[in-house]
Amino acid sequence: MVEFKFEVKARDAAGRIGKLEVNGKKIETPAIMPVINPKQLIVTPKELKEMGFGIIITNSYIIYKTPELREKALEVGIHRLLDYDGIIEVDSGSFQLMRYGGVDVTNREIVEFQERIGVDIGTFLDIPTPPDAPREKAEEDLRITLERAKEAEEIKGIAMNAAVQGSTYPDLRTYAARKLSEMNFEIHPIGAVVPLMESYRYRDLVDVVIASKQGLRSDRPVHLFGAGHPMIFALAVAMGIDLFDSASYALYAKDDRYLTSEGTKHLSELEYFPCSCPVCSRYTPRELREMPKEERTRLLALHNLWVIREELNRVKQAIKEGELWRLVDERARSHPKLYAAYKRLLEYQDYLEKNEPITKASAFFKVSEESLKWPIVQRAKARAERVKAKFPETINHPIFGEIPKYLSLSYPFAQSEGEEDFTIEKPGKREVRNYVMAVAEYQFGEGAGEAFKDAFVELSRKTGMPRQIKAKGKHLATFRAEDGLLTLGIEGAKRLHEILPFPRMRVVVDEDAEPFARKGKNVFAKFVIDADENIRPYDEVLIVNRNDELLATGQTLLNGRELKLFQSGLAVKVRRGVEK
Repeated sequence: MVEFKFEVKARDAAGRIGKLEVNGKKIETPAIMPVINPKQLIVTPKELKEMGFGIIITNSYIIYKTPELREKALEVGIHRLLDYDGIIEVDSGSFQLMRYGGVDVTNREIVEFQERIGVDIGTFLDIPTPPDAPREKAEEDLRITLERAKEAEEIKGIAMNAAVQGSTYPDLRTYAARKLSEMNFEIHPIGAVVPLMESYRYRDLVDVVIASKQGLRSDRPVHLFGAGHPMIFALAVAMGIDLFDSASYALYAKDDRYLTSEGTKHLSELEYFPCSCPVCSRYTPRELREMPKEERTRLLALHNLWVIREELNRVKQAIKEGELWRLVDERARSHPKLYAAYKRLLEYQDYLEKNEPITKASAFFKVSEESLKWPIVQRAKARAERVKAKFPETINHPIFGEIPKYLSLSYPFAQSEGEEDFTIEKPGKREVRNYVMAVAEYQFGEGAGEAFKDAFVELSRKTGMPRQIKAKGKHLATFRAEDGLLTLGIEGAKRLHEILPFPRMRVVVDEDAEPFARKGKNVFAKFVIDADENIRPYDEVLIVNRNDELLATGQTLLNGRELKLFQSGLAVKVRRGVEK
């Protein structure tokens, strides 16, 4: 029986921090799996585990074709063979197929071998089609890949990768992703992209990744095969990549190349180390250059691993703080081709906006002209235009231009920094209700402001800003201090429920979840049976049953499409329930 779970914990851009569990072993994503060559260990798997790498990848084809390794793996299992108790993923020989044109194993043989040696995550023998291949070849290779996917699906007894192929044809990538999403697989790598990265074709990489993501199920983690340079992590995660793998840490070390988050330097170029990892803290560049080759290679490999881990932690922290786009902007300026890829990614506004959180922990910083194309900005401008139809009184914002006056206290308009200061005026008592109604229109959609047309708004004694929103002695909502958006109370949720037609802003749960939601307990993904596809991450939502009876209100972690797909983890953090 396959034991596999994936859930989302936090998010920014199309990136997400997740928890992946395989056979009782857990890792946090985004994560990288260092590539292990079972015939040549520069850094041992046990050392990698001690450094915090909870997942590694090795090549089952190499083990299969090496008699002594095959016999030992069959005898003691792959975990004892490698002396590693974390998650072990394996490739199938597809890389060798792409590099050398053939392998001496069938798809069925390698899948069955992977299961027999006890891998955690296997990979069937897909056909990787290199970039720019003739379309006829790409179509034929994809046809074979999908046939092999069906065969693997029928015989597999372990969690398994199903790689998305299709060369550099976006329509083939999307088609492959959709077909594989219909099958019973756990992870979807995006294959045959190493040649793009080796030639710095990052713009084309963006097209391949987004085309694949648009066809894939959003509840399955996505793995970018062969990507291991830290300079690309922020961009890749912002696109929606969850897993990476690479042998770069060792290959670069063999060539005396030193990884940084902005690029790669040759050891001969360095007078000082711009790093404080255990290797760089103990040795100088000159001392490393004077070491024997084997020792120098090992130490450089260790440094490279520390840099990889550090950059992934930086990316995850950026997600937590709502600062991933700012990190992408910063990293993109380390190389012209990466900058071109960043600009290309911002052209995919529809895809990005569906995944972009509705609010963030940090303010919006205008750090470049590109930042004005971030989805949070484009969404804010579009929604402001909609609100303007009902609240035509405007002010000029130094970043966002002309916006409705009554949105000036709310995210991202108030929580923003640019070259010019934006002065927030305290609302007058007579017009404060307009702020609440305008924000409701902005946050919940057209017509939502009517739920608050008779509201009384209490102002904070300290700041003079709106806080508690009431009507007829009942609490409707709170005007949040941190972002100027609304947190619904039960009475406010009831009013919105009456005004907004089904399924707007609704998350529908099954009978098992209903009593718990009414008591204010969180809603988990496996109990969600429907949702408004216009819901965005961190939206305030209405939780209802099949009969559209209001059960609770809370903040969703997932967007509308994800709410209907995910079967693991938290879906909605419930704030208040409606007791019968």
